[in-house]
Amino acid sequence: MNKNSKILIVSHQFTPHVSPRTTRWKLIVEELISLGHQVTVITGTKQDQEDKDVNIIYVGNKNSSNIVKNFREKSNNLTDSNLFKRIFYNSLKKIYRFTVKTFAWPDYSMFWLISIYKNRRKLKLDYDLLITVSLPFSSHIAGYLINKKNNKKWVMDIGDPFTLKKDAPENNYLLYGALNKYFENKLYSLADKIMFTHNDAMYTHKEYFKLPDGKVIVANPISKFDKEIYQKSLNYNYNSLPIKFGYFGIFTKGVRSPINFLETLRKKKNIEFHWYVNNDSQSEIIFNNQESESTVHSIVPRNKALNIMAESMHCLLSIGNLNPTQLPSKVIEYISTGKPVVHFAEIENDPVIKIANDFDNLFIVTSKTNLDKFFIELTDYFKSVSTFNKNLFIEQYTSTSIIKLLNLS
Repeated sequence: MNKNSKILIVSHQFTPHVSPRTTRWKLIVEELISLGHQVTVITGTKQDQEDKDVNIIYVGNKNSSNIVKNFREKSNNLTDSNLFKRIFYNSLKKIYRFTVKTFAWPDYSMFWLISIYKNRRKLKLDYDLLITVSLPFSSHIAGYLINKKNNKKWVMDIGDPFTLKKDAPENNYLLYGALNKYFENKLYSLADKIMFTHNDAMYTHKEYFKLPDGKVIVANPISKFDKEIYQKSLNYNYNSLPIKFGYFGIFTKGVRSPINFLETLRKKKNIEFHWYVNNDSQSEIIFNNQESESTVHSIVPRNKALNIMAESMHCLLSIGNLNPTQLPSKVIEYISTGKPVVHFAEIENDPVIKIANDFDNLFIVTSKTNLDKFFIELTDYFKSVSTFNKNLFIEQYTSTSIIKLLNLS
């Protein structure tokens, strides 16, 4: 690719929305621009302000987006005293989720995809390379609709499975299972490259969809190595008690749950858990927490979260997924801080276990772990936090690694 390539990124989710996908592609976009590339992003995420460096094109219904946004804000800001309102909003949430899960295709962003189809000819896009990003899978279908006439080089970035996501499917599998497989197979056949975030996901998709070797690549989850955050991690008082664990993220039914972790550590003393999660996850923690000292907090913006990680926690907690095709990308951001990271593996073939071979600040814990021995190892590491291999992290788990894979550096 030329140094001044025109790159079109199609992603339903983009900043200011906070998710692993938006963080990943915000970092990559910034790197692409610094290298002299022209970047255009088509998204279904309404923009709060104009970005002077990136041409961000919002496609969708602003009125309906505002309704959903306002509904979420009102629901999340309710206090315990607003009992009847809380019941009302929770009921509406359940009805909305049931309707979407039962009838929407390919996923919750169905109406955004319809907007893309209606406006595809009006967009008048000039690009050399198309990159489509999931979750949600509709981003890939949107890219296909846009690229159908242009037929430019196409790279798909697969964050989570679509057809193969059986535990928490994106749509009604009984209704749409065959349609899911047909479209996913069709788009894979048309794409020039398909990126997966780890080997297990790549091999599973490669085998199921009969994908050729030259088409699939592993593009690691990424974060940014921040020198200031790392220095704050080094300066933390690791001798203080109790030992504070920080968890930042959400739990998803059928994919990731805190239940087994809480059960494993429930009798351990001198530890304290801080959970920065959404409302649904807070309810799950409170319901399942038996004896552990826990405090739940609302989700905070990424920059604030990083500072809390570095300044207020002894170590960071990651809880593994219940299947090997999904990797909790938050663990990579944790590692970037240089802090000790404790990953609770639910399954034997958890892909995070392989990452632990490269970083001595990543500890794997299971329900069978000898906790006394583990805590001795953890407190010993508190004395050698400065050994974190930041050079390896920068080489393999930052936006630079993705740019090199795409031959755009």
